[in-house]
Amino acid sequence: MRRLRRDPRASLVVAAPVGERERWVSVAGRTTLEDDGVRELCSRLAARYWDLTDGRRARDLENMLATDEVRIVLHVQSAHRFAY
Repeated sequence: MRRLRRDPRASLVVAAPVGERERWVSVAGRTTLEDDGVRELCSRLAARYWDLTDGRRARDLENMLATDEVRIVLHVQSAHRFAY
């Protein structure tokens, strides 16, 4: 967080797993740190990807919602991809 406050540039690369044909996508740009909408995003993603009837997952979500989280928003300025 300190680094992004000093220099908001960031990049993200997503690559295919080992054993699959090589392919990847990368994006780069400037970031903003935002505290609005974090709880809504956590709740929406938890409902989509977790079984919230599982007590452990429900507690994980409760713990996330009880903390002060920050969204790092990457405003894409360039994107590249490669597929072999």
